[in-house]
Amino acid sequence: MEKDIKNLQILVTGGAGFIGSHLTEELLRRGARVVVLDDLSNGRMENLELVKDKITIIKYDISSSFSDFKKTLNGYTFDGIFHLACHPRSLSLQNPFRDLNVNALGMLNILEIAKLNKSKVTFTSNSGIYGDPKYLPIDEKHPDDPSTPYDANKLVSEYYMKIYNRIFNIPIAICRLATVYGERQMTKPGWKPVIPEFAKNILEGKKSIIYWDGEQTRDLIYVKDVVQGLIKAFLAETKDEVFILGTGVETTINDIYKIICNALGKWVEPKRAEKIAGDIKKMRYSSKKAEKWFKFKAEYNLERGVRNYINWFKVNK
Repeated sequence: MEKDIKNLQILVTGGAGFIGSHLTEELLRRGARVVVLDDLSNGRMENLELVKDKITIIKYDISSSFSDFKKTLNGYTFDGIFHLACHPRSLSLQNPFRDLNVNALGMLNILEIAKLNKSKVTFTSNSGIYGDPKYLPIDEKHPDDPSTPYDANKLVSEYYMKIYNRIFNIPIAICRLATVYGERQMTKPGWKPVIPEFAKNILEGKKSIIYWDGEQTRDLIYVKDVVQGLIKAFLAETKDEVFILGTGVETTINDIYKIICNALGKWVEPKRAEKIAGDIKKMRYSSKKAEKWFKFKAEYNLERGVRNYINWFKVNK
């Protein structure tokens, strides 16, 4: 695998999304040529405003038939693919068939394109695959226990990647992400990430809902740390291994709420509600394997990342 991304042609699926747009910008900064593929069901063109004249953007549904997918990408060759396009976890129980089509069939489409190009596929998988922890911090040896169709289909996608790696010699990097947050992450119907949801409500003086007892924890990783980790994984020799990208720090939902209130300089008493199906009690992940293999280490603590997000959110809400 090449050790420099400069001048490589890269496909980023979900590149108009929250993480994908940050990744696209960083790839461009490093001298790559980027093609973004996104159906804009979750992504927004506004996320690519700063770089839209420097990239090729293809509006397309990743779950379409492979013959149509291949025709859409006819004329393009890719040195690498970052596969971020997905159906949201929070909607997977409501519409498991759509989740299957986007998250599993979509991966097969990507792998078939990778087979044509012999390009490395770097995949944003999900740490929720581990389910409720048997021990903390969770590492890559922890047993898998998916609790939603989203988790199950992400795991299926990982197995597809390993099969294509073994049989067709397609280079792969599987990165299971902790809970990602940062600029451009927004709430929308059916999808309410915790930090944007709390920030929006607190800023508007509305009561946020804290489910369960609020003592469930999250390992929250800042988007710029994730982007660096994905690129490091792409450039490294990763074989068919799974790598966790997290911080190793767990924070309760109650404490996350307080941190956001402090960053906004105001307190709004939250409401309480029952546990949501599929919610996980404890999240803390070890990234020692990623640190050993490709020198990944999260640089942003939660307070710093939240301040960055709040500064952006006040202008872009």
